[in-house]
Amino acid sequence: MKHLAKAAAIFWSWCILSAAAQFIPAATIVRDVDSFHVRKNGEFTQIIETALRVETQQGVRRHGERKLYYNSKLEALEILEAYTQQPDGTRVDVDADKIRTQDGDGSAIFSDDKVRVIIYPKVEIGSLLVLKARSVQITPVFPGHFTWSRYFNPHHHYESATINLTHEPGIRLQFDADRVQGGRLPAQPGDAPGMGRYRFTYRQMQAYPGETGRVALSDFAPHIALSSFADYGAFAQAYHARAKPMAAVTPAIAKLAQALTAGATDERDKVRRLYNWVSRNIRYVAVYAGAGGWIPHEAASVLENRYGDCKDHVTLLEALLHAVGVHSTTAMINSGDAYALPKLPIDEPFNHVITYVPSLDLYLDSTAQFAPMGMLPEGDMDKPVLLADSGKIGRTPPSHPDGDFTHTQIALRLLDNGQISGTSTARMGGYLQVNSRASQFSYQNRDQADTVNDLLARFLESGSGEITTSDPLDLDAPWQVHAVFELDPMVNVPGPSAMTIPIGLAPGKLKSAAKYKSPTVRRFPMECTSERHRESITLQFPPTVQVQRIADNVQFARGPLSYTASYAMRGDVLSIEREYSVRRGKSVCDGQDDADWTALREVLQRDLRAQVFFK
Repeated sequence: MKHLAKAAAIFWSWCILSAAAQFIPAATIVRDVDSFHVRKNGEFTQIIETALRVETQQGVRRHGERKLYYNSKLEALEILEAYTQQPDGTRVDVDADKIRTQDGDGSAIFSDDKVRVIIYPKVEIGSLLVLKARSVQITPVFPGHFTWSRYFNPHHHYESATINLTHEPGIRLQFDADRVQGGRLPAQPGDAPGMGRYRFTYRQMQAYPGETGRVALSDFAPHIALSSFADYGAFAQAYHARAKPMAAVTPAIAKLAQALTAGATDERDKVRRLYNWVSRNIRYVAVYAGAGGWIPHEAASVLENRYGDCKDHVTLLEALLHAVGVHSTTAMINSGDAYALPKLPIDEPFNHVITYVPSLDLYLDSTAQFAPMGMLPEGDMDKPVLLADSGKIGRTPPSHPDGDFTHTQIALRLLDNGQISGTSTARMGGYLQVNSRASQFSYQNRDQADTVNDLLARFLESGSGEITTSDPLDLDAPWQVHAVFELDPMVNVPGPSAMTIPIGLAPGKLKSAAKYKSPTVRRFPMECTSERHRESITLQFPPTVQVQRIADNVQFARGPLSYTASYAMRGDVLSIEREYSVRRGKSVCDGQDDADWTALREVLQRDLRAQVFFK
């Protein structure tokens, strides 16, 4: 359901500089006017008027072309005017052959989505890029309904933004305006009873740099949203009415479901077998026309073709489950960085659907391909969902250190020439296992030497090695990543010398985490997880080496974060235990969480720098 058909909209790219004091947006939105007239059947006409002033050299490169996305079966888009106004006031029109139409981009997606590209001439700092366009929604995405929203980006300057809207009698609109001025206007002479007029304005002259991990604008930004749906239940029903018939059980579907579940011990076992089959056998390809971004294909055709998008996956799995007496429903979700639903029922931020099995209180995402039953990819976790059959709002499970973890065992041996030979075995759970399966799958059928070199280079190590795993696509098989490796000389033997503890081809989650530095200032909410990483390391020294000093034990806790490390010599073997755990109980964090992490990171980095001294 990604790349949904929408009204034509302008998508800007913005240059972001590193320091707030130096931050200058690549462009300023001088004027932005969206004017709508909505008909009672949900069709509408939108006039788009924008004037954007280029502020930086990066802006010249980024905004010299503009893209308007639309669906050619649902909308008609016409460019009425496009020109560059140079700093001296000279107007240079965009030639007709510099307004081009391309297929909408998106891998594994084949649809009626198009992109109108406007290539502006003679763009320089100070140029004003002007556009006027008309979009006519010929066919509503949801017949009889209208939804639209605008979220104002805190990284942009808006000198003037205006939304004008009128609607015919016979369609009722609600609006939600947050930090946006305006509302419903008085009726004008000649207005038919029930006709509505609205006007909203917004101005924002302070802009801020982007921040690592920031959540979606729909979670926090000033906005205006309009919807003709009475509530989320009505929105769910509009989706369900067209999707449910597509999940009809055919003889072929029933036969397959019975064969796959033969000998199943219980309902959970049935669900697991059917989910695994869909995950492995239906590849992700989206092929749809018109409003197909919101309507799945028939389950029978998905089974026959062995491909489909997220809606098609859900529909086929629903039919297979129904064939063996298990009820499931579509769960609409955002698979990106939105963790809240807007007050009004609108299509944003929904961009994905997954399966929900009420009897097991279980969410499944077969498009993830690498997620064993009971696990979800990170983008699906702790997200609100709209259940299509009931209209109820649910929520997927959050990350948790008991389920989302890595446990790595590393055995190292220092050789007489300073090289280190080693092995590692890593177990993962939750979304970390999903990520690991996906990574290892991507390494298959490649020159493993390149993969090994890249992995060793993460932490400035070099050498050779080999990685082995079970089949990443076998969701029933326990998941472990095994590696054997030999590292190039790291120390001089005999000493005296000192060395930090290498990782080799192990996941190295602690060293990776230690690289992350929080922004100095956090203005916006950010994504965060709860997880646990444990490393058990042994380092065996040659008989000719005498260890003189090892690192001190570490114990640190602050807020939801904790880190411990212990070091012990037993004969010629140094044993190390390290564990980092975070139990936040939330997936959206703030500046206090940054402060907690900054304090722990200092301790973690110091410990990872710790050396063992020997001669």
